[in-house]
Amino acid sequence: MSKKNVLIIGGLGFIGSHLAKECINNGYAVTILSRSKSKIANISGFADKVELIIKDLRDISSEVEGFDYIFHLAGSKNNYVIIEDQPFNDIELNCTCTIVLLEAIKKYNPSCSLYFASTIKVNGTPDKLPVNTSSPCNPLSLYGATRLAGEHFCQIYKNVFNLKTTIIRFTNIFGVKEAANPKQAGFNYMIAQAVKGHDINLYSNGDFFRDYLYVTDAARACLAIAEKGFAEQIYYVGRGEFIKFRKMAEIVAQQTGVNIKPVEPPDFHKRVGIKDFVCDNEPLKKLGWLPEVSMEEGIKKTIDYYRSLEGLDIGK
Repeated sequence: MSKKNVLIIGGLGFIGSHLAKECINNGYAVTILSRSKSKIANISGFADKVELIIKDLRDISSEVEGFDYIFHLAGSKNNYVIIEDQPFNDIELNCTCTIVLLEAIKKYNPSCSLYFASTIKVNGTPDKLPVNTSSPCNPLSLYGATRLAGEHFCQIYKNVFNLKTTIIRFTNIFGVKEAANPKQAGFNYMIAQAVKGHDINLYSNGDFFRDYLYVTDAARACLAIAEKGFAEQIYYVGRGEFIKFRKMAEIVAQQTGVNIKPVEPPDFHKRVGIKDFVCDNEPLKKLGWLPEVSMEEGIKKTIDYYRSLEGLDIGK
């Protein structure tokens, strides 16, 4: 069997860089498309094993030729742009870029399989747990709404042009190589702050459920979906287990020696933040995937990562 060719759009990013390594380890030929080299450090150790295309996704065309799998992991994931007077940022990055990509695939590589990275934010706060593909989609944020639009774009191009598109909805993914940004990676930010000796500010005493998954397990899930999944299926990539956020904070506090301080969440967070969330990942498990990294181990790996960045800016 010939080696399959994989294009990872956003492959220098958090999940994308781990997926690139997972693909290389499994014998795939990997090309990464990124709009800049700002995150090139994320592929240190295997940069010589990937082809790198530096190009804005809005300008993509024949670059999609020749690939068996295309993972679209690029885009905005910041809930706050709507109150930062930048609402069109989400529209441009999550909607326009997706249409441009679909048009390029339609013209230059209609036989490829496209995997669109979406999010549980498309569901909003569910009225029933666990969430599955029959659960309603009621996004609370512009980010969630634009990701849902991207899903619909993929479905429409599948129906009209017979493109092979699959939706991957990530739950809360954490781990090494993620920037410590409170606006888009709250748990990683909490860990980074704890590493710096700051107490953990815990919204609403952490009395809500979350579905966090370590990033290497997320990367493994993506490849399992590509190798064994079905184009008509929406896959939730998460641990699929109920865990109170307070419990996660306690693990971080125990491993770093800081204290936990309950605080009242800001008003904007109350308006757009999802409360309880756990996914039904049975369709993913049927592909032979199971998480390998426990919450405790994943948190320790992430703590060790931020400690290794001592002296660098890992979040203020």
